[in-house]
Amino acid sequence: MNKFVVLYRIEEIMSPLDAPFGFVCDAEDADHAEEQCIDAYPDCDVVWVANGESYGDALNVYWNTEDE
Repeated sequence: MNKFVVLYRIEEIMSPLDAPFGFVCDAEDADHAEEQCIDAYPDCDVVWVANGESYGDALNVYWNTEDE
């Protein structure tokens, strides 16, 4: 099992300018992590899945601001 951060949105409670929520889990792969997030938050829209457990790092990659 590996750590993943799943970034997701729940449009009914979020402004378009809000950063996505983060869901950290142990999963076999990215698809398994996404499935766990959807199981926990059935009304969510998954927007990104990143390896690791850092919400900040996942947001950086999602917004293409990761240092190279």
